[in-house]
Amino acid sequence: MIDDVLDDPRRTRHRVLWLTFGVVLLGAAAGGAWWYHDRQAPDDTADVATGPAATAEVTRSSLSETETWEGTLGHGDPFTVSALLDASGASGGSGSAGTTGGSDGTTDGGGADPRASVVTRVTEQGAEVTRGTELYSINEEPVTVMYGDIPMYRDLASGDVGVDVEQLERNLSKLGYDGGYGDDFPVDDEYDWYTEQAVLQWQQDIGVEETGAVPATAVVFIPEKGRVEAVHVTSGQAVNAGTPILDITGQDQVARLEVDVADRDLFEIGTEVTIDLPGGDQVQGTVSSAAVVPAGSGGGDGGDQTGADAAITEIDVLLNENVDEALLGSPVDVTIQIDQREDVLAVPVNALLALSEGGHGLEVVAEDGTTSVVPVETGLFADGRVEVSGDGLEEGTVVGVAAR
Repeated sequence: MIDDVLDDPRRTRHRVLWLTFGVVLLGAAAGGAWWYHDRQAPDDTADVATGPAATAEVTRSSLSETETWEGTLGHGDPFTVSALLDASGASGGSGSAGTTGGSDGTTDGGGADPRASVVTRVTEQGAEVTRGTELYSINEEPVTVMYGDIPMYRDLASGDVGVDVEQLERNLSKLGYDGGYGDDFPVDDEYDWYTEQAVLQWQQDIGVEETGAVPATAVVFIPEKGRVEAVHVTSGQAVNAGTPILDITGQDQVARLEVDVADRDLFEIGTEVTIDLPGGDQVQGTVSSAAVVPAGSGGGDGGDQTGADAAITEIDVLLNENVDEALLGSPVDVTIQIDQREDVLAVPVNALLALSEGGHGLEVVAEDGTTSVVPVETGLFADGRVEVSGDGLEEGTVVGVAAR
């Protein structure tokens, strides 16, 4: 079993240190066992007059085996909001989170002068982003955040029908814009007179032209509240369609790690883990996502790997409580329980003897001080202890251990 443990070639994790320590002790124990048998009569269980230098008791307890991987603290993957401009060079953001404008760096709309498109306000790095937040403005035309999964891929006006209309109406209602109809404001897939009245209220509040219609450049939809991870422009900067404006991440803190695809089954969604922070503090976390991605996609060197070696599993662990923002970007150790035995007999690893005929034994100390070697079956190794079973072993049995 120990050989199997030591031969496991898994990615950037380290077995708990007792395994190495246990191997050293077993080597010492093997020498001790040889000496023990060399000085005894042929009967392995013969009593001896001299007891062991140190002893321990067999205990009944639960053992847990863990493995540890290296990870990094952060807020997860950011998505970039990029500028979209209408035919006049007016302001706008990408239609939805993570979508960009034209990749050729030109403005949309038949040659509008990009010098006329100037960032006049932009949210600060680290700012909270919620429904109704003004992310930035171009030529004093604000771009507003709303929640949803459907991109703002078209202008919306009276007569339009679709799930994107319903998404807009739901946001207007949540923001308190209901055209004066309160609970009677219909949230449906039709852009009707009621919708127009709510839009007019909203436009009056944010200080833009009151048209009753919503241009695609006026709203950015994101899945949920977030934070500004990075800002790519400054006030007064001229931009083209597709110019990256800022990056948004979620507000929750996560530890991200990479594991072999073969270890994917250890990280089921909802699995609880322990995260060791710089400085020695610990925080609990829960696996929130696990995705197989090409090796090297997280910034490492993928090399010329092929087949199974060309992919890794990228794991995100959601911290149960946020830590100091100054720790973000720091390396952490993520520990997961991979096996457990409950209510078993256990002894210190350095109580094991390597028997000359193979296998392991314990030097059992009787009440009168005499000892005998009892062959045992070993089970789970964890935290410097090992699960054992054998004839006559019970809780409280005294056994010899290697002297330190």
